[in-house]
Amino acid sequence: MKTRVGLIFDDGMLKSSLATAKLFEEFGLAAVFAVIAETKDFAPAFVKGDFQVWNEMQQRGHVVAPHGYTHAKLTELPVPAACDLITRCLDTFTEKLDGFVAKAAVYDYTYNCGSPKLNEFLLPRVKAIRQDGTGFLSAKEIESRVWHSTAIGPHDPGDELLALLQQAKRRRPHTFLFTLHGTDGEAWGAIALDKLRRVLETIVSEEAFEYWVVGK
Repeated sequence: MKTRVGLIFDDGMLKSSLATAKLFEEFGLAAVFAVIAETKDFAPAFVKGDFQVWNEMQQRGHVVAPHGYTHAKLTELPVPAACDLITRCLDTFTEKLDGFVAKAAVYDYTYNCGSPKLNEFLLPRVKAIRQDGTGFLSAKEIESRVWHSTAIGPHDPGDELLALLQQAKRRRPHTFLFTLHGTDGEAWGAIALDKLRRVLETIVSEEAFEYWVVGK
């Protein structure tokens, strides 16, 4: 059985997202972007994409998923306030992202930080949830709709991701899910585009793997 490998690119940095989409298209693959609804107070030193960009990405075949209304760490907020931000996020995506249906979407927590109470609130509203963990997922964990992933930073995670892919090749989990961010030094945990190319080459060339458009 092949291991499905899913990659999600968080935060929606514009330059990085455009470069990532272009690279994935070279491989005939769809990239998955997890973006926040309201970006004005997040990472002001960097330009973020807006819903015009995300709608264009969808038209090109890529996937855009909710990553929060703001980039707040929800586990640091009272549960009612965190749930309100989740609701505002899903409402904004419904309004601004063409064809968005919350129950068909994966909700990717900021900082990969969820909690049982937040999951209880979210699961009736979305298809699945991404939170923190190893990223090596069993079929039972996929069925639970609470999927875990890992992220590496603030440095370039490329070499470590390639090493994790080799672990996955040996261990053969049902699914391997990894969280990425920008490219070529743009913001936290940015992967060099040449390393990302090696990652994609590994996924498409190894018999052990198949690429997974996360949520599809």
